[in-house]
Amino acid sequence: MDNKKTVSSDLAKFVTILIDSYKSIVIITFIGAALSIFLSLQIPNKYKSDAKIVASTEDNKGGLGAIAGQFGGLANMAGISLGGKSDVNLLMDTLKSRNFLKSFIEKEDIKVEIFAVEGWDMSSNELLFNPEIYDIDSKKWVRKPEGLRQSEPSLEETYTKFSEMINVARNKKTDLLTVSLTFYSPEISKLWLEKLLEHLSEYLREQDKLEAQKSLDYLSNNRKEIAISELRVVFAELLREQHQKLMLANVKSIYGYEIRDSAYMPEEKASPKRAIIVIVSTFFAFVLSIAFVFIRKFIGIVKNA
Repeated sequence: MDNKKTVSSDLAKFVTILIDSYKSIVIITFIGAALSIFLSLQIPNKYKSDAKIVASTEDNKGGLGAIAGQFGGLANMAGISLGGKSDVNLLMDTLKSRNFLKSFIEKEDIKVEIFAVEGWDMSSNELLFNPEIYDIDSKKWVRKPEGLRQSEPSLEETYTKFSEMINVARNKKTDLLTVSLTFYSPEISKLWLEKLLEHLSEYLREQDKLEAQKSLDYLSNNRKEIAISELRVVFAELLREQHQKLMLANVKSIYGYEIRDSAYMPEEKASPKRAIIVIVSTFFAFVLSIAFVFIRKFIGIVKNA
C-alpha cells in the first residue's frame, strides 16, 4: 500500500510540474516545430526516375548456350569466354562499378552538374549552382583546396557523389532490376538514366566484342596445330560460335539486357519528406521541453536547499 501511495504521489507531482510549466513546454515545442518547418523548406527537392530491366536470355537458347554446355570446359581451359548468357549479377556489378560510372561521367561531361548543382528552379527550369564551388559566369571551379583535394573535384570524388544518386534494386523472384537515378531536376534525372542504360549496353557490347575477338585470334592461330581430328572439329565449332557472338554484339541495338519499363520523368518529388521531418522534430522538441522543465525544477530545488 505504501508503495502504491508513493507512486501515486510521485505521479501527481510529475503532472503538477507539467501543468505548472505548460507554457514553457508549449513555447519550446512550437519553436521546434516552426524551426523544423523552416529548415525543411530550405532542403531542395529531388526527383527520382526509375527504369526496369532484365538480363538478356535470348542468346542462351541453343547456339551459344548449347555449345557452352558441350564444350564449356574446354573453352575455359583455353581462356575462351563463350558468353551466351547475360547474368543479372553482372548487370548489378557493372552499374555500381567505378570503371563503368567513371567512363559515363567522362563521356557525358557532367562533372559540373554532379558536383556543383544545389537545386533547381521550377519556374525557369534552370539548375542552381553553388557559387562557393563553381562560378557559372566564368565557368571556373572556385572551391577552396583542402588537403589532396583541388578546386576542381577529381574523377574519383565525382564518382563517389554520382554513385550516391544511383540505386539498383533486384527482385529475387523475377531477377528484375529497378535502376533509379535521383537528381534535383526531374528532366535531367530521366535523361541521365536513359543515357546511363545506353552506356551500359555499349559498355557490355565492347567488353564482349573484345573477348570474342581475342577468342577468335586464339582459335585461328591454334586450330591448324592440332593433330587430333575430333579436337579440330571442336575448335571449328568454337570458332563459329565466337563469330556468332561477335555478330550479335554488332547487330543488337540493346545489348546485355532487355528493358521492361522505360525511364520516365517524375512529377512528384522523391525527397525530402517534409511532413516526416516536421513530425519527428516536433516530437523531439516536445521531449526536450519536458526535460528542460524538470532540469530547471531540479536546479531550483538544489539552489533552495
